Amino acid sequence: MRADRYTLTACGADGVIAVEAPLAALAATEVRVAVDYSMVSPGTERHYLQQVREMGEQLPLGYCAVGVVHAVGAKVAGLQPGDRVVAMGWKIATHSNWIQVPQRLVCKVPPSLTQDQAILATLGATAVHAVDRVQLQAGEQILVVGMGLVGKMLGLVAACHDAQIWVADLNPAAIDPGLPVRVLDLLAEPGAMAGRFTRIFLCIDGDISALFPRLLALLNPEGNGQTRSRLVNVGRVSLTLELSPQMGNIDIVNVSRCGNGYRDDAYHHGLKNVQCPVGEASVERNITRCLDYLVAGKAWLEHLQRVEMNLDKALQTYNSEAFFAPGINLIKHRDD
Repeated sequence: MRADRYTLTACGADGVIAVEAPLAALAATEVRVAVDYSMVSPGTERHYLQQVREMGEQLPLGYCAVGVVHAVGAKVAGLQPGDRVVAMGWKIATHSNWIQVPQRLVCKVPPSLTQDQAILATLGATAVHAVDRVQLQAGEQILVVGMGLVGKMLGLVAACHDAQIWVADLNPAAIDPGLPVRVLDLLAEPGAMAGRFTRIFLCIDGDISALFPRLLALLNPEGNGQTRSRLVNVGRVSLTLELSPQMGNIDIVNVSRCGNGYRDDAYHHGLKNVQCPVGEASVERNITRCLDYLVAGKAWLEHLQRVEMNLDKALQTYNSEAFFAPGINLIKHRDD
């Protein structure tokens, strides 16, 4: 593995390049990780790439990684060199061969998971947070709209809660063959599906104004017996919405990121604590819970297709019109 550090960086009109820089000194609350894989988040990264091109700025890309601990800071407990770990963090767990991560954004990998499986727990923590936010109950019929990475992980986590899962995606290839789900055609009239779902998760980007009336028709007007039916945004959507009695008694929930304490640098480093609302958990707890769900969800894991690429292929894909397909795209940073 190279001793110098590179990071895939969006550089305005120059596109994405590998920027090299020396490693900084390790802080007392940080963990240095030799990265095996980083994972692309196509929707989020495309969004920020467009902003960077317009502004002419630089932005280090990536926020999900898995690797092996190389060194730990003096105040880090529970980790040691040689431990396999997942790591996340905006501008922290970047597409790099070496990363230095605050201690609360690093979690140990269970022995039964491979590195390319464990890395799913990073974005998967968002799915855990979403399920917490809507108080998903066993036996509920849910619909996941958009089978990119977050949608796939939502299905896995919901399956571990014994939910009955339907999925929908305008690109049929995004639905991995063999997954234990039923597929809904969102372009068809609701028909017999009207009122079936108590939770609909939107794992998509874009304007949903035209889709919104159909989503309302699919929600159960009675709820699940404990709470009202919920339309849950886990993506980045927009819509023109008129709130009125005709909508009925439904809840609209917006889920942000992966848990309490995320994007709070003092919390990341263990310098402060956060109070989680009842039924919710912190970011590091959600990553750990998702690792446990991955262990339990083998029926899902074995069907999830992955695309693995080296650094050169990743750079080529970032700078192409096609970009990355929705799903699991892994960049390999060191040889076995």
